[in-house]
Amino acid sequence: MKWQATVVTLTVAGSLLAGCSSNSNSEAPASSTQPSAAVPIKLSYWTAVTADVTRSLKNYGESLFYQEMEKKTNVKIEFQHPAVGSENEQFNLLVASGNLPDIIERDFTTYPGGPQKAISDKVLIKLNDIIDKNAPNLKKYLADHPDIKREISTDDGTIYAFPGIGIGNNAVSGGMVLRKDWLNELKLEVPVTMDDWTNVLRQFKEKKDAKAPLTLRLTDFNREMFNGAYGIGWDFYQENGKVKFGPYDSKYKDYLAQLNAWYKEGLLDPDFATQDAKSLDAKAANGSSGAFFAFIGSGMGKYLNAAQGTYDLAGAPYPVLHKGEEPRFINKPFDYRGGGSAGITPSNKYPAETAKWLDYHYSDEGHMLKSFGVEGVTYTMVNGYPKYTDLIMKNPDKLSVGEAMAKYLRVSTPSPGFVGDDRYIDQYYPLQSQKDASAIFSRHQKNATAVLMPRVTPTVTEASELSTIMSEVKTYQNEMFLKFIMGVEPLANFDKYISQMKSLKIERAIAIQQNALDQYNKRK
Repeated sequence: MKWQATVVTLTVAGSLLAGCSSNSNSEAPASSTQPSAAVPIKLSYWTAVTADVTRSLKNYGESLFYQEMEKKTNVKIEFQHPAVGSENEQFNLLVASGNLPDIIERDFTTYPGGPQKAISDKVLIKLNDIIDKNAPNLKKYLADHPDIKREISTDDGTIYAFPGIGIGNNAVSGGMVLRKDWLNELKLEVPVTMDDWTNVLRQFKEKKDAKAPLTLRLTDFNREMFNGAYGIGWDFYQENGKVKFGPYDSKYKDYLAQLNAWYKEGLLDPDFATQDAKSLDAKAANGSSGAFFAFIGSGMGKYLNAAQGTYDLAGAPYPVLHKGEEPRFINKPFDYRGGGSAGITPSNKYPAETAKWLDYHYSDEGHMLKSFGVEGVTYTMVNGYPKYTDLIMKNPDKLSVGEAMAKYLRVSTPSPGFVGDDRYIDQYYPLQSQKDASAIFSRHQKNATAVLMPRVTPTVTEASELSTIMSEVKTYQNEMFLKFIMGVEPLANFDKYISQMKSLKIERAIAIQQNALDQYNKRK
């Protein structure tokens, strides 16, 4: 495949900036009046990096993707990376210093007070006019996907970031997995309903002598798992525009009752409350357990590679209560990833040029470069399908597939542009069991859209109130979650639990979220 502009028209050879006048805030004039872009524009760019990146790169400037971007756009990026693990602290220091880079890549929905506050704090600038005049690819995408436009806008309609957007049919990266070899040996099907799960776990305990048929960590419950079978989310969710909180619902009692029954019967690992990742890994590998939550890449891949064919794993669909039902509560990420979104700061002297550079990520050519790299180097076209080369799949420097992708591309984590291309997912998971699990976990991912709470932004005052309330609510809820499951607190006292949640003002928290959702739904 020859790299020719397909969506973004480059009218000055080698420069995406053709079309920009010297006045960065003006609309691009006709190509015949455009200046030369012989001198590269330099932009500073603050963004976090993963451990996979730091294993082979000092900064993104050494990445094949960004080196190719510079050739194509004549924009030189000087990257600033916070230390892995201290991103939040260093972001706060960056903002406090007032010495902002030209571009900040971050999840601005987590900014204290929300994106609107980031704008009023002069951390970000409004992007509506800039995108309208200088980002044709993103502009078209937002016109075709008004839901995404709503996501990246404040309640007053201000667009604040160039988003990382999820695409593809295999967005769900983790779920419940089981020992497939045990299922086959015992002539059991992969469980679908909660009754199926109870039967399978009993068989694992009785016939495979599993000490912890189902092993989990306490943090695993901070995501959609078995709760969805009872029609509730693990946290805030919505149904037909009405905000609900799963642990403050009568159906939560049924969920707790099932976990309590499994715990008493020895089907749920008795160590789940204190178990760490190392302990879970050991049980998953040595046959102490037959079922656990795992991510397809970092979990299943790790276990199956270590097993070297001695056992196999199977992904299970998100559970339901009755056969024929479809799961709705699924760990599907938002299409607007939040993280990996780039905002332009008031320090930037070239906002129009920056917008053009960022917009390239949303072009067909930019997406191919970002996701697959350079033809003949990181991929080859086989019957119209981009196949990664051995530089990625069997890296000569012994980099894993994820590490090689991190070195040469920007595909494994959200970043401006699109993430989750099915052609990438298919190759990122090399083992058939992983490919199968990906398809199973994601089969009903579209159902999650109806219950997912969008990234709403309460007012600054209400956000502070919500934070205070939920700090106490979560502390109490987590305490009672353990007591109910372990039988320390009888489920007969569930009404007292609900009463205490009410006294902790959970209904006010729900009302705040409802108001924020109502305002979100009014966005244009």
